[in-house]
This record gives sequence, C-alpha cells and structure tokens, in this order.
Amino acid sequence: MRSLTRGRGELNYDGPVAEKTLHTWTCPGCGRRVPLRVEACHCGATRAEAEARAAEARTAGAALVPRPSPAEAAGGRHVPPLPTDVKALAVGSLVVLVGGLIWLVFAPSRPSPILPVLGYADAGPPPVVSTAPPRPPFKLPWWK
Repeated sequence: MRSLTRGRGELNYDGPVAEKTLHTWTCPGCGRRVPLRVEACHCGATRAEAEARAAEARTAGAALVPRPSPAEAAGGRHVPPLPTDVKALAVGSLVVLVGGLIWLVFAPSRPSPILPVLGYADAGPPPVVSTAPPRPPFKLPWWK
C-alpha cells in the first residue's frame, strides 16, 4: 500500500518521490515542486514561506536525527522491483539450468565397449559374395 503525504514539503510513496534539486523548491502547502524562477506556487504559497518552514524543520529536526532507510544507506540509490516477465524468465532459465545439470549427473551413461579377451582376434565381417543380378521373365523394355 502506497501512502501519499502532502503538505510537509515532499511527496511520499514509501519514500521520497524525487530528491531535492538545484532547480526547484518544494511548496509547503501542496507539496509540488516549483521552478526557482517562480516565486509563488499555484496554491498561493510563496517561496519565502517555504524557506521559513524548511529552516524551522531543520532547527526542530536537528535534535532528532532520523535513521537512514536502506536505500539511503546504500548510497541513495533505490532499485525498483523487477517486472513479472523478467522474474518469470529468470525462474524459467533457472529451472532449465538445474534440469540440465540433473540430466548430466543422473542420465544413463553410454555403454562401454567390451574389450576382447587376451589372445582373441576378431575376424571381422564375413566376405561379400557377389551374385549376378536377377533376370526378369520377360524382355525389357516391353514396348519394343
């Protein structure tokens, strides 16, 4: 469940939506990001009010230092979860890989050749006896 929090200077969807940039300021009334070239937000709040509230929040929040989230502790990078099709592809590839390894380990092996007993020499295949080709009972071609 995602929660949307407005009015405290940022939008939260289980964390900040966007990091603060050098080109915008956040409206304290509605939570919108407003370009620096604009002095008032659409809701009527001014940039001076936003800076005053941010200064209050910094002084009030100086005593309480929030614990960083795991994403912030990892360098501020948030990795979104993988889409379902990527997960299915990864699981399918893993199943095929594991099945192949199981086949290589447990598959029946090729039969080993039977080694001849000492002193026995294979004579090889019997000689080919050539025979005359069979003759048909009538003359070919039959139409002549």
